[in-house]
Amino acid sequence: MSRSSLEPRKEPRQARALATQAAILQGATQVLAAHGLAGFNTNAVAERAGASIGTLYQYFPNKDALMLALIREQKQRMLVDIARAMRAASGRSLDEAVRLLIRGRLKHLRDGDTVAGLLSQQEMRLPIHDVRADYLDQGCRVFMAGLTHWASAARGIDPQRAAKTVPALVRGVVESWADAPPHRLEIAEEEAVHSVLSYLRYQRSA
Repeated sequence: MSRSSLEPRKEPRQARALATQAAILQGATQVLAAHGLAGFNTNAVAERAGASIGTLYQYFPNKDALMLALIREQKQRMLVDIARAMRAASGRSLDEAVRLLIRGRLKHLRDGDTVAGLLSQQEMRLPIHDVRADYLDQGCRVFMAGLTHWASAARGIDPQRAAKTVPALVRGVVESWADAPPHRLEIAEEEAVHSVLSYLRYQRSA
């Protein structure tokens, strides 16, 4: 599968086209939620969205292109959750801030969002390293901005290194626990918090 085959065939600009694309993506989410990966295909999505298969293909060349669009939507929601968590952590200790950050990152899994869990798995299958890198970079910038709130606690920590490493640590733990039932995500949270705080303490001591 080539990377270019996953990109939309056209970008909607007018209100009607935007509404059609939104309906297709909503239909894709509903099919994935109801039938999982086994039942996820372009015909099922078009039927659920109330669109013809030809209309769907005007926007998305295949089901993996649909999957990528859903992954991008998920990433945007995650960035919003993380930014909200960082704002909520302002004025708290660095340890509390780390926990809030990780809780924001785990929110979609904690909410029992089956679709989010499936998208996290599919993200690793598709050849979308550039997409993952872009969102990781955006997460890094959010974290770097947040570090300024804990200047004294973060003394000795290289913010640029930490902003690259911390999201990667959290991502590694989250991916390892992506298929865990919601009641076990408390363990995932503890593991991620421990990993990040251990890294930050090591940076301070070094």
